[in-house]
Amino acid sequence: MRGASATLATAVDLHLHTRHSDGDETPAELARRCVDAGLRVAAVTDHNTVAGIAAFEQALGGRLTLVPACEITAAWRGEETHCLAYFVDPHDLRFQERIGGVHDAELAWWRTWIDRAHAIGVPLTWDDVVRRLGGHRVAYVGDYLALLLEAAHGDPRFAAYPADAYDRLVADWCRPGRPLHVEHPEMPDVVDVLSWIEEAGGVAVLAHPGRFVTGMDGSECAALLEPLREAGLAGLEVWTSWHTPTQSSHLAEVCDRLGLVATAGSDYHGVRVKPWAPRPGLLPALPADPPAVIDALHDRRPVRTSTKAGL
Repeated sequence: MRGASATLATAVDLHLHTRHSDGDETPAELARRCVDAGLRVAAVTDHNTVAGIAAFEQALGGRLTLVPACEITAAWRGEETHCLAYFVDPHDLRFQERIGGVHDAELAWWRTWIDRAHAIGVPLTWDDVVRRLGGHRVAYVGDYLALLLEAAHGDPRFAAYPADAYDRLVADWCRPGRPLHVEHPEMPDVVDVLSWIEEAGGVAVLAHPGRFVTGMDGSECAALLEPLREAGLAGLEVWTSWHTPTQSSHLAEVCDRLGLVATAGSDYHGVRVKPWAPRPGLLPALPADPPAVIDALHDRRPVRTSTKAGL
């Protein structure tokens, strides 16, 4: 699914990725991008890890405000969804353990997939992946597919698949019943993830929710999201490179109806991974008052009974 063209600049970007997950840039490189883009507030939201926050903050050197965050994979209504966790305590050991379990399950899935490719005669090993992509990150899906095609060069079974056009490769080889199909790991329920975020002192926002509410009117959207709001959901990512201006306007109205915070984030991964989000802070549509988004999120932070990490 390709996102919408991002052409308008904002000073607040609450959805950014580094090489600690599937981004293309180190935390220091991303920090330079954010400063050069004129951001005033930024959040690194790597998938199922908070490992990049400290290096990003150090590289920023106080030049803009950091919101500690991550993006957590969850299951909702039988589909994969993502929750953005803002203002979480990155030193909370229980939170680290919980999201680490999701991360490790995804990493193990890719290792099994590589083993499956090797078993059908593709000369690709996990050592190759570690050497090229790193050993403890869940990288961009296209990078694994690119390594497969590179290793299978000269194999007539894979000769028809062009580089950087992976949809047919996935359909032919990775769908259920195909040689490279591996059952995906079970994802935590979104309601459980909402509780993780709250217990870590954070604020939960549903990432790029447009695909879930396409074709719904305001009342239908409110009915769909009300159970999540009751379970602790504080906001929706309204302004994002995944949404058209019309979708953003619709979701902003839903936030008003439910009393949710409408947030903004480019989902920047680097220009190679998501070229429609070519730099931090670029969006197809913008909130009227970006700094007010931060104030609204901050006001939703739960009161913790203990500040000790891991409690």
